[in-house]
Amino acid sequence: MKIYKYGLILISVLFLFACEKETEGISRITYYVDLELKGNPIEFVSIGGTYNEPGWTAFEGDIDVSENVKVSGKVEVNTLGYYTLNYSVNNADGFPKTASRSVIVYDPAINTDISGEYVTVEGTYRYRSGAITKYPGFNVTITKVAPGTFAISDFLGGYYAQRAGYGSAYAGSGYVQLNSNNKISLIYSFVPGWGDALSALKNAEYIPGDGSIKWAADYAGMTFNVVLN
Repeated sequence: MKIYKYGLILISVLFLFACEKETEGISRITYYVDLELKGNPIEFVSIGGTYNEPGWTAFEGDIDVSENVKVSGKVEVNTLGYYTLNYSVNNADGFPKTASRSVIVYDPAINTDISGEYVTVEGTYRYRSGAITKYPGFNVTITKVAPGTFAISDFLGGYYAQRAGYGSAYAGSGYVQLNSNNKISLIYSFVPGWGDALSALKNAEYIPGDGSIKWAADYAGMTFNVVLN
């Protein structure tokens, strides 16, 4: 009888301990940080001006952890170009949440507007390992985003996105700066489908006489000579 009682006591203790451990295991909930940037994904600042950070909000559940967000990167307001700011914060369990914002420094003195709908014309070709493939007749859109700064829909002139039929993810999109001498400088480029970018943009210029634009885009060991009208 004593052994039976002791057995019941032991089972009861183990049961209570197990319940306590189970309760401990489910009593804490992990909240991942909800990090949102205020302002726009791409901000613009004139050269020599001041970059004003729009800010952010970060919540871990109902708790405001905005003050824990760390920012890396720097905007050189005295140099034309494309800059990236990275924002990061960890939750209580160390799980990170990140976000990024782009900042373009532009020249407000550039008044020429080259925005419009263009078509690749004769003189447009891809050079690869000694072989030339001509491909006139494809569309490129140029959009003004700030004085002298323009978004290019496809630095590759539609070669993959349109000619090959791969779709817009394989267009080499990005931004350029139009200079006072009508030369064009690359600010940023990206080909989402392959996750890479141009190696260089050469001989890029706007020709006021006939309104044409041309460039040579080096990409993945190839050169895309694009002439737009």
